[in-house]
Amino acid sequence: MDHDYALVVNSNWVYILSFLGSFATSLFFVPVVRKIAIRRMILDHPGKHKSHTEAVPYLGGLAMVLAFTVTVILAVVIRQDLSFNDGSVIFNVGGLFQSGSNTVVELFVVLGLALCLGVMGLVDDLRGIRPSVRLMIELIIAVAVFAYGVKFETNLPIAINFVITVIWIVGITNALNLLDNIDGLAAGITGIAALVFYFIAHSNGQPFTALLAVGLAGSSFGFLKSNFHPAKIYMGDAGSLYLGFLLAYIGLKIKVDPKETSQILVPFVVMGVALLDTSMVVISRIRRGVSPFSGGKDHLSHRLMRLGLSVRRSVTFILLGSCMLGIVAVALSRSDSAIGYWLFCAVLTAGIATTVLLTTKRAAELP
Repeated sequence: MDHDYALVVNSNWVYILSFLGSFATSLFFVPVVRKIAIRRMILDHPGKHKSHTEAVPYLGGLAMVLAFTVTVILAVVIRQDLSFNDGSVIFNVGGLFQSGSNTVVELFVVLGLALCLGVMGLVDDLRGIRPSVRLMIELIIAVAVFAYGVKFETNLPIAINFVITVIWIVGITNALNLLDNIDGLAAGITGIAALVFYFIAHSNGQPFTALLAVGLAGSSFGFLKSNFHPAKIYMGDAGSLYLGFLLAYIGLKIKVDPKETSQILVPFVVMGVALLDTSMVVISRIRRGVSPFSGGKDHLSHRLMRLGLSVRRSVTFILLGSCMLGIVAVALSRSDSAIGYWLFCAVLTAGIATTVLLTTKRAAELP
């Protein structure tokens, strides 16, 4: 390589700059997208199952899509090799065009699949798509991810690994979509989960996965500034499906020690809040004879508000819970199975206690 075109920097600065870059880019694009949405009357109007009282522009997810995409492509374009062992990264302006770069191939695979879901979400925002069609597209993309080789790797038969992988991708993608039910929640959960995945991937020596995670965190927190209560813009399905898929993909990429089977549970703990919310919503709606895909005020946030918390406090409480789960996930990623299963049991116990609290008559009673 010609050193006249290269710059060697400490790897930590790569992640810091990627985070700040995606954060700043998201801040820049959000007002631009908001103006376009208002001009074209792409607004989310108040309704029976909605918490806001005034029309709010959405399509904010496009700002995060642009911020994340621009940041990670630029980072990889100028980076010759994401596999390094000496704590440094070599930047090369021509790195993108070097043949045989698995990193570049994977980058465009994950961006392409995420964009497919983002476009589907955009069409759903603007025109509406039948749930069955959405599910079919999500299943096809999940199978494509497995076929590409990104999957849960356990000692179980490959057929079971396939089923777990597909359910994980479809489940997390839709869980994030369902979590986007109140100001700031989905963006906040995404940012926290992405940061946790970054710390784990970075400590595992997975620079590409760490780059995806830190870029996703930056774009989410940049959007959160305009999305926290009272929200000036919503992300829409275009954003929530895109973010959900990326979190699912990054979760699959996290390396675990095959000898410590409890470490396979790390992604599930990181996404614990989204999984708990989705489980409660789906079970609640099925018991009431309502479609799980229909709207409703039966989410964690709504139940906390019926217990007396404000919108801001409800969201803050849930985000703090996600931070706690993130700490447990980091500990779990470094623990042997004996300790790991105890940690997971503690998480399950907390989840059961939360479920009991939020299914009391006062919290569960629908308006």
